[in-house]
Amino acid sequence: MRPFVAGPENRLIQSAVEALKQDASQFSPLVLYGPSGSGKSHLLQGLTGLLIERSPDLNVVSVTGSDFAREYGNSLRQETANETRTRFFGADALVLEDLHEMLHFPSMQQTLLHLLDELERRGSTVLISCRENPLTTDGFAPELRSRLSSGLLVPVALPEQGTREVLIQGIATRHHRQITKMAAQRLAVAFPHGLLQLSGIVNRLIAQTQPSQVIDMAVVELLLKSDQNTAKITLRTIANRTAKYFRVKLADLKGSSRRQSIVQARSVAMLLARQLTEESLKAVGKHFGGRDHTTVMHAVSSMEAKLKKDLALREAVAELRESILQQSTS
Repeated sequence: MRPFVAGPENRLIQSAVEALKQDASQFSPLVLYGPSGSGKSHLLQGLTGLLIERSPDLNVVSVTGSDFAREYGNSLRQETANETRTRFFGADALVLEDLHEMLHFPSMQQTLLHLLDELERRGSTVLISCRENPLTTDGFAPELRSRLSSGLLVPVALPEQGTREVLIQGIATRHHRQITKMAAQRLAVAFPHGLLQLSGIVNRLIAQTQPSQVIDMAVVELLLKSDQNTAKITLRTIANRTAKYFRVKLADLKGSSRRQSIVQARSVAMLLARQLTEESLKAVGKHFGGRDHTTVMHAVSSMEAKLKKDLALREAVAELRESILQQSTS
């Protein structure tokens, strides 16, 4: 688990983490809210890891807002409500991502309210993420807003330039690579993004350079120049080119097949989607068969780890990436 770097813009987060270490239920529900890419999912994963580290047998239930609403709604129609209720109401810790998705399911907000009340009674921990402050977002029931306000609401901002420089240096160091201060500053200015996007950018630089090569301004400027050509690249283009390159059917690439060759091609496509487009994890997952963003995160991180060890695959991915870039300029 990569540590979350809390710059001046996110000092309250560090206080919240320390409070959770002392008593996880004291500030429950803990609501992290901020724009896409600010690191909310990364933080929730880290906080969940802290809970499990302290109590390995903890019953943790993780779900997105839309999945919670659909699962509960389907259970009522299929007469399996008791099983669904047992799953959620019996949780020692509930991790609810993308609370804002429940704005599309107003009838389920009351169910969520009852769930939060029961989990508080049981002393369970509730961790929530939302794109905006739910207390000031139209569409949430007043009772739900009141319930959320009884916990701790923490804004999560995109990292400022100084924090981005620290993140970039840290990512390079974890890969045992050296990046000059000026190069890190240039990247921090050019890419005002969050941790995941910055990781993808640094990984691109690592993939395009030799292991012993220092990532300097010349390397960064080449990357920025190539990025001028990426505006035309779409998820559809990446999916089509990847399927053709690895000789798999496009339907299989987006489907549920677990054949190793297809899983590998799918992971490569997701990695390239993160490197060559500005699409979110959620958008990438939706394009590749309706997968959730955590599946995309896992596929990308697993492929990055594999590329470090598999020279032949690394060369193949580099060749595919170059062909996609060339196609975008033709």
